[in-house]
Amino acid sequence: MATFAQPVLKSTQLAGRLCRAGRSRARQTTVQATMLRSHPELEESYAKSAPVTALQVPQVASGRPLPSSSAFPPIISSAARSADDVASEVAAQLEQHPQALVSGVEPDMYASLRKLVPGVQYHGRAKMLIIKPQDSPAPKQQRLPGSVCVISAGPEDQAAADQVKVAAEHMGCYVMSKQNLSTRNMPQLMEQLQALQAADVVVVIAGLDSGLPGVVCGLVDAPVIAVPTSNGASNGLQGLGNLVAAVSSCAPGVSVVNIDGTVSAAVMATRMLRMAAARVEMLTAAAAAATPASMPSGSGTHWGAVANNVVPAFDTLTLPGAQAAAVL
Repeated sequence: MATFAQPVLKSTQLAGRLCRAGRSRARQTTVQATMLRSHPELEESYAKSAPVTALQVPQVASGRPLPSSSAFPPIISSAARSADDVASEVAAQLEQHPQALVSGVEPDMYASLRKLVPGVQYHGRAKMLIIKPQDSPAPKQQRLPGSVCVISAGPEDQAAADQVKVAAEHMGCYVMSKQNLSTRNMPQLMEQLQALQAADVVVVIAGLDSGLPGVVCGLVDAPVIAVPTSNGASNGLQGLGNLVAAVSSCAPGVSVVNIDGTVSAAVMATRMLRMAAARVEMLTAAAAAATPASMPSGSGTHWGAVANNVVPAFDTLTLPGAQAAAVL
């Protein structure tokens, strides 16, 4: 009886879906007819328009370029992959980029890759490989303006800190590392306060209880990115306790990535620096293109600051007409 009832039930469900689809199309036709009776001038527009059969992506109207997959150098994951598979992807990436980075490389994987790919540089504690081609000289890597500061507490956080540092440097960031800074030793943390405040982005390895990101966020004006780890005091929960504590931080403005999301933190910091650099470049170009006649009165100081790559507050910067629309 059950075997006989299953095809009947499926047919009934299919018929129901078809009826609902038919009612939807009929309702759309009724609404369209009502609109045409109220607004006859729309008849030509309805006749020329074709039904939408796929999702259409709107065009960007702000002048900002669309994201490109080549904006960042490639980061290849070696998790659950063979050495031959990783080597083939590295070779394909080196045809388009001056260098490639492989993450999650264990020592046995490194021993196999160094035989397949030349120019391998291994970072043991970070478990990352940097590969540069040896047959042709690699172009000089361009550094982004600004700096990233990576803060870690105990020895158990050094591996995650090294991963953020290697990945961020691979993407063009200047990175400085501060180790052995924790909430248990506030005097040592305050000694490094000037260096922390000089950074444009601060990445904090969450540590034993994820209390360090909130403390650092209260000391600096730069964006703070917290990286929960799976080897802290709550390692019995595989880092879930650190993640919950970081998300629940009372300090506003702390961004949190996934557990052991060191590569994500490096990419986020790089995007922050790159977006700030692009905005400064756009403001500088708009200031250079502005004529003295189009400058508002009393704004010469602000325009000079923009020309010297010093970005003033947006409420004190007035762009003339088209430049303001293009930048903002």
